[in-house]
Amino acid sequence: MLPHLDRLLAFAARRTNVRADAEDAVQEACGRAWLGLDDLRDATKVRAWLYRILRGVLSETEERTARRRQLVSITRLEEAHDEIVSSDSDLVFEEVAARLTSEEVHAALGQVPDDFATVVELHDIDGFKYHEIAEIVGVPIGTVMSRISRGRRLLAGAVVASRTATRDSGLSVSKERRGGRRGGGSGSGTTGGGGGLR
Repeated sequence: MLPHLDRLLAFAARRTNVRADAEDAVQEACGRAWLGLDDLRDATKVRAWLYRILRGVLSETEERTARRRQLVSITRLEEAHDEIVSSDSDLVFEEVAARLTSEEVHAALGQVPDDFATVVELHDIDGFKYHEIAEIVGVPIGTVMSRISRGRRLLAGAVVASRTATRDSGLSVSKERRGGRRGGGSGSGTTGGGGGLR
């Protein structure tokens, strides 16, 4: 298990807001894995097996604490994506992803429903193959492929929506500052005019 701890912790950390929660989840998953070691029939699949256990722990933790991630609706994300592109969504994802920082990826994944975010993360970040993801998530390969395609579309939409909001906020602040400078200049002109009349 030790060779996989760092990746498991990174996976858990991307799904929790507190690192301590991620560490607790990994510790719990490792404990369950150790107790259920006899259930591992194929040692070559230990990595996927550990991820499956960890995902179960994270799901249970979320239900137990009754936390619900604040999600941007699928419709809104898809509309944000469609506003800027009409081509193949996977190609768009690759183009967008190439310019993303890890912070942007984390933030964008946090806005995508978990069913889609999980498969995109497992495939594009952790490098699992379709059949491995199917085992981890517990759905058919066809469903995995469909979710990855749509998840990439939603992720691109989340990035676009976030950058648009940031740009609009910056423009608003810039206009306010320019307005303040114009107001200051007008006041100076009035003072100067008064001096001339005297």
